[in-house]
Amino acid sequence: MKLFITSLIIVLLNVGTKHTERKETIKTQNINTVKKATLKTFTYEDIARYTMASIMGQQPKIITATKKGDLYYVSYIRKSDNIKFDYKIKFEGNKILWSNIDVRWRNSQYDEKVTFIEKNNKLSIIQIFSDGSKDVQEYKKGQ
Repeated sequence: MKLFITSLIIVLLNVGTKHTERKETIKTQNINTVKKATLKTFTYEDIARYTMASIMGQQPKIITATKKGDLYYVSYIRKSDNIKFDYKIKFEGNKILWSNIDVRWRNSQYDEKVTFIEKNNKLSIIQIFSDGSKDVQEYKKGQ
């Protein structure tokens, strides 16, 4: 009887361990997967343009965006002094990371967090700053 109970305990412990290991594998897989946002009206090029327009206070019509690999390269020429500005953007779901071409990504704890929401044929670019304040800019297709 002792042998039966001991064997039963060992079997139950092994089953529980395998179940826990499987859960850990599933958790790890879910963490590493970034779900791509489903867009209805806007393209990622549009979102990249509107993002830099919002951040830099420029008109979206003067901004161009092109995709190369997983990055979007965004540029514009400021009308007041004809200086060209170049940036790069990458998307992680609805999160937007951006950088000047040859500078660090703006993803430290002190940098603003930028996200987008597409709803009712409008695009909202949301910046949340390290002090908790936020700025929301809304755009319509073709702006």
